[in-house]
Amino acid sequence: MSNSERTQRMVDSAPEYYQYSAIYTAIQAAQADEYDSQEAKNADLQAQFYIPTATWGLKYYEEGLGIATIESDPYDIRRSRVLAKWRGIGNFSAEMIKSVAEAFTNGEVDVAVDIPAQEVTITFIGTYGVPPNINDLKAMVDNIIHAHLGLTWVFRYLLWSELDAATLTWAAFNALGLTWAELKVWHSA
Repeated sequence: MSNSERTQRMVDSAPEYYQYSAIYTAIQAAQADEYDSQEAKNADLQAQFYIPTATWGLKYYEEGLGIATIESDPYDIRRSRVLAKWRGIGNFSAEMIKSVAEAFTNGEVDVAVDIPAQEVTITFIGTYGVPPNINDLKAMVDNIIHAHLGLTWVFRYLLWSELDAATLTWAAFNALGLTWAELKVWHSA
């Protein structure tokens, strides 16, 4: 609610003889400002109670989970570390690794655990390329899986067949203005 709406409601709820007083209106506007300020502070505090919306409160999650606080990192990277660590508490399983990896990548991941071969394979199927915070993810997964298991990472890149399926002319493709690095992770959706 905007300050002017709140102020107007407050003034309108007073007896009529107050509604024409500039002093009374100014007092109500000051109170409305305070109410708005309190609402904003309460909303900000509420946001800190949930990892996906936390900002300044992330440091408390990081501290509680034993994660180094790197304030120069963007909030989404810090949130992914917290979510991954949070999801990584418990017994080792493919579902746990999948949950942790998806927290880092915001995309679909497939995890295969081959016990006879003593190998864990993590395949990124929902995103193209290497996730920007892959080193954090690797460190987290290394802390989850058993030491005797090997670990294979499989990343998805744009294939020529997918590019051919997009049926772009060279002119349309050139109009996209993609670099080779951008082309590796481009998809026509």
